[in-house]
Amino acid sequence: MSTFKVLSELINVNDICEPFIGEFDSSQDAQELSEEWREICCEKGLDPMEPIGLVKRNQKIIGWICLEVLESPKTLYECMDPISADILISSSTPLLGAIHLYCSGDNYTYLVLKGNQFIGFLNYSHFHKLPFRLCLFALLMDLERTMLKITKSNPASFLKNLTKGRLNCAEKIGGLRGLSLNEENKVFDINLLECTQFIDKFTMLRKNPEIVQQCPNINSKFKKRAEKIRNSIAHPEGEQSVLLPIKREEILPFINWIEELQLQLDDYIEIHNLY
Repeated sequence: MSTFKVLSELINVNDICEPFIGEFDSSQDAQELSEEWREICCEKGLDPMEPIGLVKRNQKIIGWICLEVLESPKTLYECMDPISADILISSSTPLLGAIHLYCSGDNYTYLVLKGNQFIGFLNYSHFHKLPFRLCLFALLMDLERTMLKITKSNPASFLKNLTKGRLNCAEKIGGLRGLSLNEENKVFDINLLECTQFIDKFTMLRKNPEIVQQCPNINSKFKKRAEKIRNSIAHPEGEQSVLLPIKREEILPFINWIEELQLQLDDYIEIHNLY
């Protein structure tokens, strides 16, 4: 089983969901709660548009609300969304299962249950937290490791597929790492491969006709997206790194593409006995 699959089974919804901002009586005035809502968010350092609250009647949870619905002169009962089975998810649901549920459905918000208790909510931004980032990074690192293994089967041949500029970049990295040099005062080819970037390994493989034929996923449009996601996880910068550079509807196709490419490359390694 891949590192990605292991991690995504160990991490569950409980690890990424957020707690509710509170529970409120259904008879409460929506506009009055709006002010209280903003004060609570201010105290906790939250964006008022993000949290979800629960609505109760006679101590029974009957609906949920967000700030957007609190602007009208109504009671919470009149403006709440009722709780339905299709927006409920168990806190023990593995991360990968939650991704499949979320990305294949139309609901933006899910209410999280632990036993028979509501403990929090789940939306798309929660999948961008560290647990899912670790899973994606593991998926990409396994792929990069496999591509590197193939290029090491014939270092000189694969390095010829890179431009002079990309080779110079790898040489500079090799110099910074203090790698051994050959008689031409250059990093040995097999070590130079270790200094190539993620996208370089794609370039080296997709310029090999035999690999393209046996591993068609190597030429997918997702290769650029994979590079951006890998770099955003490995080198986060400021607020732009809060969300990964991928849309909700792309997550499942992206994961499936990598897993299929990984299988294709593993088959190539087996066929050519590159162990």
